[in-house]
Amino acid sequence: MAKDVEKRLSPAEVEIVLRRASELNARGRSRGDEEPPSISPQVLVQVAAAAGIPEGHVRRAMWDLASAKTAESHTLSRKLYGPARLRIVREIERPAESTREHLESMLRVEQGLKLRRRTEASSLYDSGDMVGAVRRALDFSGHRALLKTQSVELRVEDLEEGRGLANLTADASNQRGEYLSLGLILGATLALLFVFAGFQSPIFFLGVLPTLAVPAFGFRLAYNRTRMEIRRTLEALLDAAEEGPPQNREPEDREAPPGRIQGLKPIPRFVPKAKHEE
Repeated sequence: MAKDVEKRLSPAEVEIVLRRASELNARGRSRGDEEPPSISPQVLVQVAAAAGIPEGHVRRAMWDLASAKTAESHTLSRKLYGPARLRIVREIERPAESTREHLESMLRVEQGLKLRRRTEASSLYDSGDMVGAVRRALDFSGHRALLKTQSVELRVEDLEEGRGLANLTADASNQRGEYLSLGLILGATLALLFVFAGFQSPIFFLGVLPTLAVPAFGFRLAYNRTRMEIRRTLEALLDAAEEGPPQNREPEDREAPPGRIQGLKPIPRFVPKAKHEE
């Protein structure tokens, strides 16, 4: 028993134990009727310090949680179709500046996004003008899922020891609005046919509500699939950022010097062949 008390846990083991204990606690609360307890941020900092977690990491985690909750208002479209903002945060074992440059390059070159605003803290991208909307409509490959978003925000914070905290936030509220509008229009159109038929036979009135619900449910599934594609793309970008930029290859979006066209080989000079003497 004394050996078990003296045994010390590593940070990874502490994370596993706390996560498992939190799952068991949440499962036990779901079975009971008592109100779940709450703690203050000061107590949470003290508990984390006892587990070996620095206060700065706890404060940052609480800030991320608060910003995620207040990022989107509780509208009718959110209640029907779910949230529109997707946020992926990951710690990258590379310098923050190089990570940010690599992610910005991938957002422009691989995803085809346009830079709209860049500050020292963050950069904002979108699909661009009407040409971007056409590319989004004609893109059936699924490799440029971020073209479907209204905007993508990139933020990379500098951590100690040459590490960076990458934060990608995609706003898909335009997709949610489109799917919601299509579901309502199609449902209302079909329901109107049942209403007209109901004047002839009242039994058709029973199909009004299902006709309104089925298109909305179908477009909700389509919207959830779009959200999954966007999340998968964000995860893939952070995976590529962890691996780092390809070696021995110039960035594709680097501007060429004036008067020089990229990828154009020099044209050999025309030298007339000497005629063979007969």
